[in-house]
Amino acid sequence: MLNQEVDAVEAVRSFWEKVRHAGEMITRLRDEKRELQGHVESIDRELQSLRIELRDKEQELKRLRAEHTQVLNSNGHEFFSGEEREAIKTRIRELLAKINSHL
Repeated sequence: MLNQEVDAVEAVRSFWEKVRHAGEMITRLRDEKRELQGHVESIDRELQSLRIELRDKEQELKRLRAEHTQVLNSNGHEFFSGEEREAIKTRIRELLAKINSHL
């Protein structure tokens, strides 16, 4: 009978040790899960930021391509509007007049 009681106590002790070990493992896994969720949130924020940056760069690239196409199509002619051309001519005449007045 004493052997049976000792065996029963050992079985309970073994079971209790397994329960305690399982509890510690559950606690470690929960902590690890919390840490990994933090990493995932951080990566998601970085991904969102990079997507916004990529969208901005794509818009800038689209604008620059359109501008480049416009420059190529103008082929040096009509690069400035008529109004801009007249303003530049007027400014050049004014500068030439200043230069001539100092000579």
